Amino acid sequence: MTKTTLYAVISDSSLAQSILDSVSEDYVISMDKSIEDIVDRMAGAKPDIILCEQMLLEPDHAVVLATLNTACPTGRILAIGPSRPIEVQVAALKYGARGYFDVSLPLATLNAALGGIMRGEVWVGRHVISELIDELVLVPEVSDQQRQTVELLSPKELEVANLVSHGSTNKMIAHQMSITERTVKAHLTATFQKMNLPDRLSLAIFFRDLR
Repeated sequence: MTKTTLYAVISDSSLAQSILDSVSEDYVISMDKSIEDIVDRMAGAKPDIILCEQMLLEPDHAVVLATLNTACPTGRILAIGPSRPIEVQVAALKYGARGYFDVSLPLATLNAALGGIMRGEVWVGRHVISELIDELVLVPEVSDQQRQTVELLSPKELEVANLVSHGSTNKMIAHQMSITERTVKAHLTATFQKMNLPDRLSLAIFFRDLR
């Protein structure tokens, strides 16, 4: 089985060691301490996931995340750091990160976050997703052709999509609809394919604009 490649850029040595101790053996990890170092490393190979310490993204998320995305367009970026205000997490997402992992959570949970990122999910609190969706006012208006793709969805797929647009997690959706999380994931996969959407956030924004 092919392992997922994870490049981490962490300046805090204790956090770096905690990550190495916590991440499962499903990942091949390379660790750097600066943005410059990880960009140099990505000149030779492209990771599946880039784990970036939040303090290294500040004060300008846009510039740092653009640098990482340019160096590795296919890498999915997960920011990691202490509890931060919603606007800080939203800024990271708006400029290209796929989530924010709060280190106040048990680090064992990091594997769930990484797995979610690889499946195209966004890893943040529900309130952050809602805030992000509300802030993305520059998203183009949904076209008639795009609206027609909604008609391809089954009633269950449509219900899941609407719940996603309100920031519900797979677990919350499964509970509300009395189905398994596996079934929720299956509905989302089918919806992404039918609507030609790349990920959960794109789906959430789409259905927000339909409201």
